[in-house]
Parts: sequence; structure tokens; C-alpha cells
Amino acid sequence: MAKPLKPLEPGLNMERYIFEIPTDSGIKEAVVETSGECYGVTLDGKYIGSMWRDENLGLQWDTLDEELAPHIWDIASKLSEAFSRQGYPSLLKGAYPEIESTQWKSSETLEVVISKETDMEVFTTFLKDEVLNLVDFEEHLDLMVKKSDDPYFVIIGIN
Repeated sequence: MAKPLKPLEPGLNMERYIFEIPTDSGIKEAVVETSGECYGVTLDGKYIGSMWRDENLGLQWDTLDEELAPHIWDIASKLSEAFSRQGYPSLLKGAYPEIESTQWKSSETLEVVISKETDMEVFTTFLKDEVLNLVDFEEHLDLMVKKSDDPYFVIIGIN
């Protein structure tokens, strides 16, 4: 019997995105998870509802959850760019829980900071093999993978 998925516990067929969105009380982290047509949203660690594209509304995003409603357009905007170069950091953070943060260092270099507990060699070898599966853009991009407390880094070139 399959165990039901909980928020922040992605399954093998679960897509997960992590975005920062503006709210009335500052910038918050939104985690958006889906395994189909419906997207579950967690804001700063609290599940706030689900959203979907409504065919009766011309495929616009919709929700019945009052707590999610004020954020739906910011999240929809981030989702629409998830497979672009600009949205790539959100896609990486959602796919790999070992990634603590990402920061653009230049127009072609994205710094990827992984947790101190992560084995750098194992993670970068795996990332080199898998990272192209998450790319939907043609432009060149270098991932500079490192730990926050260590000057050592590994460059992974994409495209």
C-alpha cells in the first residue's frame, strides 16, 4: 500500500518548485508541489491550499482557499518562468533538497550552495548527470556548486 504524500515530502513522480514571493509581511518562501493537475502550496512552512488551471476560466489559475488567493498571481507568474533560465534556480531548489540557496553571480554563473552534510563529490557527480533533464533553455549557464563554509567549488557547465 502506498504511503500518502505529505507536503515537503516529494515522491518520485512529484514536481516541486521553491520560490520567494512578496507578501504583506515581507518576502516568504513558497513551496509548490504537483503530481498532476493540482498544485499544493506551502508558504513559510505552512500549507495554505491548492491551485489549478480552470478550463472554465480560459485556463487561468484558480483556488478555493482563502489563504492562498492573495498569492495566486505571484505564484502563477513564478511557475510560468520555472523552465526558463530565470526560473532555473527555483527548479533546482525544488528538485534537490541538498541545495540551501542559489544566487546569480553573473549573467552566466549561478552559485549553488549545498548543505554542509552533503558529500560534494557524490552530489556534483549526480548533478552533472541529471541537471540537463531540468533544462528547457538554450543559453549557456555555469553552476558553481559549493558549501557555505568552504571556498572549494565545482563548476558544472550547462548547454
